[in-house]
Amino acid sequence: MKIPAKVPLSIVVITLNAERTLKQALESVADWADEIVIVDSGSTDNTLAIARQFNCRVVYRKFNGFGSQKQYAVNQAKNDWVLVLDADEIVSEQLANEIAALFISETPVCAGYAIPRNLIFLGRVLRHSGQNRQPVLRLFNRRKGSITPVRVHESVQVDGAVGQLSGILIHYSYGSLHDYVLKMNQYTTLSAEEMASRHKKATIALQGLRFLFTFVKIYFFKGGLLDGYPGFVWALLSAVYPVIKYSKLQEMQDLEEKPKTSPVLAYE
Repeated sequence: MKIPAKVPLSIVVITLNAERTLKQALESVADWADEIVIVDSGSTDNTLAIARQFNCRVVYRKFNGFGSQKQYAVNQAKNDWVLVLDADEIVSEQLANEIAALFISETPVCAGYAIPRNLIFLGRVLRHSGQNRQPVLRLFNRRKGSITPVRVHESVQVDGAVGQLSGILIHYSYGSLHDYVLKMNQYTTLSAEEMASRHKKATIALQGLRFLFTFVKIYFFKGGLLDGYPGFVWALLSAVYPVIKYSKLQEMQDLEEKPKTSPVLAYE
């Protein structure tokens, strides 16, 4: 289906040095979305130049967590309906047509819509591993919903019915294992800070069990072994993630419990 005109919808994206995937992400929405809002937190690569190519409205804001940053971006939109898009996500043609169809005759009937998302990892679509067509609520009426104010792993919550779309959102989250490690370091720190703010305690005795349980769940029960080598690496790194997260939380707790003054070292 050819989309006849611009859809009364704002695309909102937060960015920081997103040149690897931003052009493809914007290309997937620029022809049919009424507005693209980018909230950048200090990019030093070609992110802003790419945004200008697509006539995006760019706003600077210091990053202080994914939830609040994305909500700020949503607040900048001129339309009631928004699609929260990550800079490494591409809207498939089927999904674009499906979203446009919601607006052809009248305003969408639901408060929000969940979209199936597929992850590309090590150059392969993970058809299993718990990542195939994972539903994410991203399209919603901002008058009826908001983004949870957490540092990481934020989500959209709406007051009203949630519909389900079938077109795919393609997620190119990691360009390499190096990218994965960098993101894991950032995300585990934010997760630990979030847990610390809620006074959650780390339990070191459970670390080994967390690793084993997560790996077995993803690799065997969710079919990661059917995704070949990428499935194995995904299960392994996903199992490492909670161990690092809780270890960082433990480190934060240990630092809080230590005396604030520097220890006096005695020498013989």
